[in-house]
Amino acid sequence: MLERMREGSQGVVAKSILIVIILSFALAGVSSYLGTSSVDAAVTVNGEDISQQSVEQAYQNERARLQQQYGEQFELLASNPNFAQQVRAQATQTLITERLVAQAVADMGLRVGDEQVKEAIRNMPDFQVDGKFDNNLYLSLLRNNNLSPAQFSANFKTDLVRVQLLQTLVGSEFVLPSEVAQTSKLQGQQRVARILNVDSADFVADANVTDQDIEAYYADNSQAFQSPEQVNVEYILLDADTLTSEVNVTEQDIQDYYDLHKSDYQQVERRKVAHIFIEGDSDEAKAKAEAILAEVKSGADFAELAKTKSEDVYSAKNDGELDWFERGVMDPAFDSSAFALTEASPISDVVKSEFGYHIIKLIDAQENTPRPLSEVQSQIEVALKNEKVRSIFDDLYQRLSEVAFESPDSLEEASAEVGVEIQESGLFSSANVPSELDSRDLLSQVFDENFRAEGLNSEVIDISDSKAIVVRVKDYQEAATKPLAEVTDQITVQLEEQKSAEAAKQFVESLMTKLNAGESIDSDLQAKDLAFTAPLTLARYSRDYDTQIIQRLFQLAKPETDQVTRDYVGTAQGDFAVIELSDVIEQDADQVEEEMQTQLTTMLQRSTSDATYQALITSLLNNADITYAGQ
Repeated sequence: MLERMREGSQGVVAKSILIVIILSFALAGVSSYLGTSSVDAAVTVNGEDISQQSVEQAYQNERARLQQQYGEQFELLASNPNFAQQVRAQATQTLITERLVAQAVADMGLRVGDEQVKEAIRNMPDFQVDGKFDNNLYLSLLRNNNLSPAQFSANFKTDLVRVQLLQTLVGSEFVLPSEVAQTSKLQGQQRVARILNVDSADFVADANVTDQDIEAYYADNSQAFQSPEQVNVEYILLDADTLTSEVNVTEQDIQDYYDLHKSDYQQVERRKVAHIFIEGDSDEAKAKAEAILAEVKSGADFAELAKTKSEDVYSAKNDGELDWFERGVMDPAFDSSAFALTEASPISDVVKSEFGYHIIKLIDAQENTPRPLSEVQSQIEVALKNEKVRSIFDDLYQRLSEVAFESPDSLEEASAEVGVEIQESGLFSSANVPSELDSRDLLSQVFDENFRAEGLNSEVIDISDSKAIVVRVKDYQEAATKPLAEVTDQITVQLEEQKSAEAAKQFVESLMTKLNAGESIDSDLQAKDLAFTAPLTLARYSRDYDTQIIQRLFQLAKPETDQVTRDYVGTAQGDFAVIELSDVIEQDADQVEEEMQTQLTTMLQRSTSDATYQALITSLLNNADITYAGQ
C-alpha cells in the first residue's frame, strides 16, 4: 500500500522519454552532439560537410565503446594493423548515415514543437533529483559534456524528430499468422549430421613463406602498416585533489561555519504512523471506514483492527504501521492529516486519499530541530576544505590563464606563477592517449594543424570540474609507413596463417571431390589423423558448434532417403568443416506454446522493421552525392 501511495503521482512519461532517447541514439548515434568546428571537410554528403574533427571524435567514441565492450581483450583486438583503419571507416560511415537520415527527415517535413522538447527534457531521469527536474544538475551535466542548453535542446529536438521516422517505420509493419506458423516450424527443426573438423593450423608445415612473399605483401598492403600521426606535448596540469594538503581547517572555523549555516543542519521533520485502509471511493467504502473509526473511538484496539480489517495487506501484518516519512512523500490528504496529529490527539478522522479511505494513528514524531555540532562536525570540515580547495584552485586557474596568454611562447613563466611543474607526455597518437590528457577538447587542440603551426600555449582547457590544463605541442611526427624490418614478423605470421588456410581449403576441396565421386577418403583422413563425428542431432541455435557450421547445416537441402547432402564451410576461426546432412526432423507447429508464438510474432515484426529501415538507408546511400576529401 505504501509503495502504491508513493508511486501514484508518477506516470510513464519519464520511462517513455528514456525509450525515445535510446531509440534516437540507435538511429542517429551520438556524433551530432560533438559539433563540427573544424573547417576541414572529411566527407561531403549532398553538399553538406562532415568535418575531420567530427570523424576523429566519432572514431574516439567508437574506440572507447569497443574498449569498454571487450575489456582486457581489447589490446589484442587493437594490435591488428587494420584495426584503426576499420574503426575509422565505420565511424565515418555512421556519420554519413546520420547525415542522410537528418536530410531525409528534413525533406519529409517532420517537426517537433519547442514545448514538447522542453517537456521531454524536464522528464528525463538523468536531469531529475527525487523525481523532480533539477536545473543545476541539468546545467552541470551539459557543462561536463561541453554543451550549452541551446545546443542540447536543438540536438535533442533533432533526435525526437528522427524518432518519429523510426516509429513510423516500426509501426507500419505487420506479420501474417501463416508466417508465424512457418517460422515456428523452422525454428523448432532439428538436423542430423556428421561433421569433419579440419584445423588450418595442422597445415602450417605447408606454409612456406619466402622473403619475396613478405616483400610483395608489404608492397601490396603498405596502407595497413601506417604509424599514425603523433604529438609530444608539454603541459601544466592543475588538479584540485593535490591541493588538499595545503588546506587547514581549525575548530574555530568549524564553529563559525556551523553558527552561520545552522539552518542547513536540521533534523528533518518526520512522522511514523499506523493506518487502517479501506480501498475505493464508494459510499459503501466510506461507511465501512466510519464504522471502524467508531470502534476505535469507543476503545477498540487499533492494532487489532488494522490486522483484521485493513485492506492494506502489507501494513496490516505489522499492526498497520508504515515506515518513517517526511512531508511531501505521501498522498497530499494523507500527508496533511498525518502531520496534523499530536500526542494529545493521535487519531485522525476518516481521510479520503486517491486510493481510498484511511484512519491514521500517530506512533511517533520527529520535529524540525537543529542537529548538534558534534553530529555534523566531520561533514562541515569536509565542506570547508572543499570550499578552500576550490578557492585556491580558482585563483590558480585565473593566474595560469593570464600568464599562459601573456607569455604564449613558453610554459616556464606560467609554471613559476602557479608553482606547478611542466610535464612532458612523450609521443602519442589519438589512439594511444595518456590518461591525464584524455580530453576531447585537448585532443582536438593538439592534433589541429593550425594550433601546431602557431607553436603557442593553449588556453586553459577544462578536463573536469577539478582539473584544468594548459598545453603546447613540442614535437610532431607525421603519419608514415612503418619500415619493412619493423613489421616482418607480423607479415610472416599473417602469411603463414593465409597459406595454411589455403592448404587446408585445398585439402577439404579434394575430399569433397572424392566424396561426390563416390571414392573413399579413409587414407586421406588417416594421414591427417582426422575423422567424422558420430551422427549429431543439432538445433538451429545450438552452441555446440561454430555458428558458421550451424548456419550452413540449416541451409542444406533435405536429403533423399538413405542419402546425404554434403558441403563444406569456413569457420569463424579460419578453419574448415565438412558437413554431411542425413536427416531433417520437423516440429509440429501446433505444439508450439502460445508464449513462443507471441515471441516469434514480435521477432518477425522487428526483423521486418529492421529490413525496412535498412532498405531506407540503402536507398539514401545509393541516391546520395558523397565525396571524400582528396577525391
